[in-house]
Amino acid sequence: MTRVTLFISSLLILSAVRAEVPAPEFTPSLYAFGYYGSSSADHPAEFAPGGHDPNRDGDLVLQSLEPSLSLRWGEYVEGFVTGLAYTDMEDDLEWHWEEYFLKFTNLPGGLELRGGRMLSRVGFHNPTHLHSWTAVDAPLVNSLFLGEDGLALEGADLSMYFGDLNPTVVTLGFGNAPSHDHDHGHSDDDHEEHGEDHDHEEHDHDAEHDDHEEEDHDDHGHSHEGFGGFEEYRPADDVFTLGIRHDRFINDFQQLRFAGFGGMGDSEIGETSWFAGAGVEYQWRENGLEPGGRAVRWRTEAILFEGEAGSHDHDEDHDHDHEEEHDDDHDEDHEEHDHGDEHGEDVSSWGLTTEVVFEATERVHPFARFDYIASTDGLDLEDWTRYSGGVTFHLTQEPHVQLRLQANADEQGDESEQSFWAQLGFSWGGPEVR
Repeated sequence: MTRVTLFISSLLILSAVRAEVPAPEFTPSLYAFGYYGSSSADHPAEFAPGGHDPNRDGDLVLQSLEPSLSLRWGEYVEGFVTGLAYTDMEDDLEWHWEEYFLKFTNLPGGLELRGGRMLSRVGFHNPTHLHSWTAVDAPLVNSLFLGEDGLALEGADLSMYFGDLNPTVVTLGFGNAPSHDHDHGHSDDDHEEHGEDHDHEEHDHDAEHDDHEEEDHDDHGHSHEGFGGFEEYRPADDVFTLGIRHDRFINDFQQLRFAGFGGMGDSEIGETSWFAGAGVEYQWRENGLEPGGRAVRWRTEAILFEGEAGSHDHDEDHDHDHEEEHDDDHDEDHEEHDHGDEHGEDVSSWGLTTEVVFEATERVHPFARFDYIASTDGLDLEDWTRYSGGVTFHLTQEPHVQLRLQANADEQGDESEQSFWAQLGFSWGGPEVR
């Protein structure tokens, strides 16, 4: 609550300097989404890298409860704050702040400045919240390369807007990724729950290390050393981002949107990592600029990821006597460092996602998505392919209630999963400040 209090106080102080400002306008909104589904995998969480992806078989789960508040104060000042509550793997209610920022808009030269915690404006999917997704889960490429909840930064960004008929926006951002101390179901506790933590106290240090290695690579493969391992290589500190978006109107009925983006920063292990991507979106509307009618949107994004492991030399950090003795008296610090020494290989990968949404009627929107992640040798992650298809039924408009049915087919190396998810969503409130 301290950060939110500082955010509100800063807003009042900075805005008070402007004379004759009209009263601020606050717009609340509330979103709630839950799911129920079935998976063929023994542990569905192994195929759910996103922080709020469905990962429970046969359970009714609160996927998100998002209260939000938007502020508009005069012509130049806007603000936004939103949090997210959900149930974790033990059915405990968890909470974290998604965004809170103050924005100065309509500045000279078409500039816009934001400060606080913000989803970075990189690509099409990353700046969006769960309630605006067209599927029940996030694209693989975003969850693996940018973060379980996408890339958010605590810092500032500056956007520059150009053009009227075919607008372009360029956004420069800088900050640090917020620490994620909340549990989405991918922590080591889950390994214990699944029986991976087999009597470690009964084994000596060597046997414990060997058993742990076998479990990570054999029993759960990508789950621990795979997509969980990406976290240590993602940009986290002193992160610079660049996002470019350009709209091109072919005519009143067809529109193209292009995106180019990238980011660079220090990872959790203190080395440089970066990503770069590009996207294109085609949209057709039957009624053109008028509301209603059928519509088609086809969106594709591709991202290249590079993370450096640095120099982790076991022989330099531990003398030869420790390696030969392997007795049970190794202290805890030595054990932790042994596991850290495993990160001795750079990580390089790429992936893409492509999605088609068809607004067949006002209330029925079928969709299909294809995700692909190339194999990543540094994390022993084999190539990952996901086929998704489903339909969203918009049941009511004010407030908005929807039902989404989705099926996934995942193939990762020799492992596979088939899953089906039913998601019920509720949306109420006015337009958000973005």
